[in-house]
Amino acid sequence: MKKRLLGDVLIYFIAPIILFAFFKEKAKFYSTIISFILFISYSILIKYTQRRFNLSGILFASIYTVIQSLKISLTDPYHMYIYDSYCLLLLSIFIITLNLFNKNIFKQLYIDVLKLLNLSQVQIMNTIKRNNLYKDFYKITNIANLHILILVLIRLYSIIILGKNEYLKNLNLEIVICTLFFIIEAVLVTYFKRKINDILQNGKIKNIKFMSSEPRVINFDKYKNLNK
Repeated sequence: MKKRLLGDVLIYFIAPIILFAFFKEKAKFYSTIISFILFISYSILIKYTQRRFNLSGILFASIYTVIQSLKISLTDPYHMYIYDSYCLLLLSIFIITLNLFNKNIFKQLYIDVLKLLNLSQVQIMNTIKRNNLYKDFYKITNIANLHILILVLIRLYSIIILGKNEYLKNLNLEIVICTLFFIIEAVLVTYFKRKINDILQNGKIKNIKFMSSEPRVINFDKYKNLNK
């Protein structure tokens, strides 16, 4: 599991961030190409070798790569600040829309992590329903979304009211807000992690069987004998 988790984190989360930090200005075009090649190739590989599909990882890598790619032409820090602010607003709208269609992003992350343990989709959904984890998913997601919306409001005030010359005046306030919310989010995630560990370790999940990643072989001769 640790090797699978490390591979997912490296390819879907760390690699795009490092690539766009490494390449500067218009050279970031190469970051876009390399990022897409990396996570698409890796996704195909784990689909056929491990029989799983990390949707949350692909979603993050795709969104981050597209956002950074469209940012390549921007050179003015103020314009970058505006662009980042509108991206945060769109991200908030995206999260809200997913919730409306019962496609909670934290729930998908939970599913992808448990698939590393070779649990099937049906088994994972049973853990969610039997232990009423929906409240936890929406609690964490709503806090994260509130974090984004407050940050967006502060940034919009800085852009519209303060303008280009003083837009960084509220930067310290943004840092304080982010720090407070990161602490709250960390506490919620830690509590959720302990809850899941308790469910898995103390046998509170009924009829959960770990599924082998090896292909199944059907013995047709056995069925022929049974039908005689």
